[in-house]
Amino acid sequence: MRRCLSLLLTCWIASPFCAYGWWETGHQTVARIAAAHLTPAARTRVARILDVPDTPEAVSDALAKASTWADETKNETKTGEWHYIDLTLQDHKSDIPARCKDDNCAPARIRLFAAQLKNRPDDAKWSQLDALRFLVHFVGDIHQPMHAISDADLGGNCERLDPPVDTAKNLHALWDGGIIVAMDVDDKGLAASLEQQVETFDSARQAGLTQGDADDWTWESHELALHDVYDKLHVPVEPPIFPANCGEAPLAITSFKPQIDALYVDTMKPVVREQLIKGGLRLARMLNEAL
Repeated sequence: MRRCLSLLLTCWIASPFCAYGWWETGHQTVARIAAAHLTPAARTRVARILDVPDTPEAVSDALAKASTWADETKNETKTGEWHYIDLTLQDHKSDIPARCKDDNCAPARIRLFAAQLKNRPDDAKWSQLDALRFLVHFVGDIHQPMHAISDADLGGNCERLDPPVDTAKNLHALWDGGIIVAMDVDDKGLAASLEQQVETFDSARQAGLTQGDADDWTWESHELALHDVYDKLHVPVEPPIFPANCGEAPLAITSFKPQIDALYVDTMKPVVREQLIKGGLRLARMLNEAL
């Protein structure tokens, strides 16, 4: 629970919204995109699990609501480590298992909960409803690039923004929701806009976006963070260490002030949009295969 516990204080100080990976709008948008791409059979199963009418609108609304449950209950369920994976700037894709002790990371939990939904075990610790809510959330989390990287900075939580970008006061929060807030649209509007973008893709491109597994998507997010955050903003490269909190992070990190201007935010908006699309389409594929 290293990061989970330390972030409670960090988030309390930094922002009332920091608890949410992708904040609420991002997670709900991923869920709505996924709902729009469910097969009839999968949609029926999702409707039954969520106990709502089997209609596209009801399932979309219910899945969006379910998408934030894992954040809302993570202190109670003690599952904070499941929302991310600390891959250092020096790591390779082959290091993913080593950074995921006892399956306490997002990619491992994606696999486990997808398997539970598919196999429907009678003696599982978590209910089918829990498994669905966890899966929806963690697929969203792993497409937020800062959930797949760490530079002795708790995934970007230790680099303070001065001035803040709206309510985002550190790099992690900027990617969790600051960039989405700058789009000035709610989850329904954002999902509709992204769905229009998806409709311009041919079938081959849509299918291509859904390919891969949780480790592939994790590494994709890691490389995106490395290029578009750490390299582009010239964040100091630190040794592969894991401080318990930002107070123990290297001075080079805590004293670093990223220069975030309107141009950077505008340049990253298409990147965030594509990550939300990928998260939604890939979640739909997983649900269609499992249900």
